[in-house]
Amino acid sequence: MIPLMARKYIYRYLIIALALPLIARILILAGVAIEKRTGTPNVASNVLKKTGSFAQRRAEKSSGKHHGG
Repeated sequence: MIPLMARKYIYRYLIIALALPLIARILILAGVAIEKRTGTPNVASNVLKKTGSFAQRRAEKSSGKHHGG
């Protein structure tokens, strides 16, 4: 029973530690790419960059890199 419960937490940790920072980085890069293509910031690029920044902050906070403030 304990190994099954531990597995669930290991998967959650792996998602937070590995997948969330990658997804955040991809979202930010997509927003920057849209801005480069159009020449100016627009709604889509702003949403992508803000979502990526939020995901990046959540990943840092979950991994213990958050310094408060």
